[in-house]
Amino acid sequence: MKILSMTCFLLFVCLTAITDARISSSTKQLDRHITAKIKEAKIQPSGKSNDTEFLRRIHLDLTGKIPTLEEIEAFEKAGRGKRQKKINQLLNSDLYYDHWGRIWVKWLINRNGGNQQVRTGLEKWVRDSLRVNKPYNQFVTELLTATGDTRDNPAGNYIQRYNLSPTNLTSHSSRLFLGLPMQCAECHDHKTEPWYQEDYYSMASFFTNVRSKAVYEKNDRGQDQLVSWVLRDENKGSIRMPDSNQEIFPRFLDGNIYRGVAQKKREALSKWVTDRKNPYFSPAIVNRIWSQFMGRGFVEPLDAFGEEHPSTHPELLDWLAEDFARYGYNLQHLMKTILNSDAYQRTSAKNSKNEDDKYYYSHAYIKPLSAEQFFYSMLEATGFERLQKRRDKNQLESMKRNYLRRFIYLLDNGEMEEIEAFNGTVPQALMMINGPLVNDSGDHRQRGSLINYILKNYRTTKDRMKRIYLTVLSRKPTSKEMTHFERYMKRSLYNDKKLAYEDLYWVLLNSAEFALNH
Repeated sequence: MKILSMTCFLLFVCLTAITDARISSSTKQLDRHITAKIKEAKIQPSGKSNDTEFLRRIHLDLTGKIPTLEEIEAFEKAGRGKRQKKINQLLNSDLYYDHWGRIWVKWLINRNGGNQQVRTGLEKWVRDSLRVNKPYNQFVTELLTATGDTRDNPAGNYIQRYNLSPTNLTSHSSRLFLGLPMQCAECHDHKTEPWYQEDYYSMASFFTNVRSKAVYEKNDRGQDQLVSWVLRDENKGSIRMPDSNQEIFPRFLDGNIYRGVAQKKREALSKWVTDRKNPYFSPAIVNRIWSQFMGRGFVEPLDAFGEEHPSTHPELLDWLAEDFARYGYNLQHLMKTILNSDAYQRTSAKNSKNEDDKYYYSHAYIKPLSAEQFFYSMLEATGFERLQKRRDKNQLESMKRNYLRRFIYLLDNGEMEEIEAFNGTVPQALMMINGPLVNDSGDHRQRGSLINYILKNYRTTKDRMKRIYLTVLSRKPTSKEMTHFERYMKRSLYNDKKLAYEDLYWVLLNSAEFALNH
């Protein structure tokens, strides 16, 4: 038994070493492309980010929130190779599955799309897919071809979210999975790209045979309650172009006509979409993941591949797409390739030679926190979970989800626009989330509050400031900031000097440094 265990351990070590070597090779190739472009533009790149800058950035990008004090302290003490180890650790954490599950569900059905059954089912399916690092081509295939009861096959919630509408599914699937703005061709030929109205409806024809049946069950009050849908493909269903009686038959965007049976149309479409020879499939997701980490895509807007919006780095985009496919459409391989690169790990501080750079990645581009990143980072910085320590984990998670929904709802501008970044102020945000519960964290007289805890457990101004800075900004204060605050304390008119720490805490929470991913 011991021999078997040792064999398994050695096999794991060898596989990890092989994987890390592949990542290193891909990352070096990525950096060679970026370096060549920077030299060509005669730009001086910024240096490497320091550990605290990197740690905050990687936590926000992979887990959707700032690191805890314990994580900051552990990373500070970690030895050689700690950045790569941290990336690997976070990519196998529940926080990553949750955060990127939310990102994917937003991409798939929009933040407020679908009813509760659709969202819950799809969120679980996405998290489970991320947990096993499901190959991306399989991930997309399961979404496009899902049949059966959505309780057994939650991927069907993607099709159901768009009410089985062939046009809605064509518009969304072409944008997300291929990076193509096909929705423009629903009403007329595309004005700037070679996509015609007939192309659009030929693709929509692949979705005309899917049907669903609602499933109801009695609830505790004896009322019928919708619990799922059953999806199936029938041998009938057609589509016509507007103002035309001509039936449009399924044809792929490469011009090939589908001649198979009706019930297999979605399966055929998914094979074409995910085919390695498809020039859009891999580049579209590489561009989207790159934009998520780097602040802008090679192609902008993300769903505008074509002649009007050429790639800023066409050779690198093509190479990353090929590398992604070569390693089995492995999303974690793609992410690790980017996250371990010099390009990703540069500081956001500019120099005189690259201050105007918007395209070459000579420094880290500063990004506003998404609404979700801001929300969860604020809960971390205010010690929300510590204030709610009497609640069990399930109750606490339910509270956070309810507060997040309320937060997003109150941010909604009423113009049907997708809320991406939080642009308000911290007091506004706190008021949105059951104000007193979180506001109490800054009251030094409130037992259990963050400031109360810090003042009680740390005696010197230096140690107290250090703790507040690490909690809110994930870094220690500079000597200049220390001097400024000590001067502020001496000159303040407060009889109770502890109030100055409350001021410091709220100033940091309200700072641009807290609200940005840099």
